[in-house]
Amino acid sequence: MNIQEYISSGIVESYVLGLADEAERAEFEEMCTRFAEVRAARDAFELSLEQHALAGAVAPPAHLRETILQQFVAEPAVNINGGAPVVQLRPIRRSPISMAMRYVAAAAIVLLAGSAALNVYYFKKYREYSQRYDQLVARQAELALNNKAMQTRMGGYERTIAGLTNPNMAKIYMDASAVPGNGSPAPGSQATVLWDTRTKDVYLMVNNLPQPESGKQYQLWAIVDNQPVDAGTLHMDEGRMMVKMKNIPRAQLFAITLEQEGGSPTPKGPMYVMGKV
Repeated sequence: MNIQEYISSGIVESYVLGLADEAERAEFEEMCTRFAEVRAARDAFELSLEQHALAGAVAPPAHLRETILQQFVAEPAVNINGGAPVVQLRPIRRSPISMAMRYVAAAAIVLLAGSAALNVYYFKKYREYSQRYDQLVARQAELALNNKAMQTRMGGYERTIAGLTNPNMAKIYMDASAVPGNGSPAPGSQATVLWDTRTKDVYLMVNNLPQPESGKQYQLWAIVDNQPVDAGTLHMDEGRMMVKMKNIPRAQLFAITLEQEGGSPTPKGPMYVMGKV
């Protein structure tokens, strides 16, 4: 928190009005010692309280001064020892008007302090509710994003179910056991190609493939006349949904290799699964 945020937090008003606890008072006094801006804010608030009290004060009646002075009329008294007369003052009696002024001034100060305390209280409540509102707005935005992602995922699952039940879809199961040579780096790997026999669109669904390391990406290949044809790369964050790949008019085999991210014009990485059409 910077100095201006500290001053705007209401600590100045709480300290001057005596509403701060011991820890807050100690911290505020230390801040006044270290920062001139805090001292200036304290002095300005104290001055505003004084000006507010003076502005609300009621001027005494013009004849009040004469009334008070008359109460100090001296009365001569004779010294019993024959000396010079002694001046004896009559007791001072408090004027009812003077007492009323005192009560009015005290009541004004109490009301002013109470008003300032309420202002500090409601200011703190305003900040608290403002923060809660911002949190609710952020939470609502997060829920909206999650809901959008869920709708996208549900749409993907619906397309997957529709593809699996479509009679025009040829299903090619690819398995690690079908990989020739040294075999698959990950035994147990499986994937399924759904090939639309009318449009020749190709869809890929991952059944079981290990998460590739950073900078690597799986790539689907169609083997056409013993030549590999790029059928597109796979993003693993799409999960087990049916992902549309490139259109392949004809093929004898499908296979998946692990290549550099972005794909390769020809297969260079290890083959994980393969399946015959």
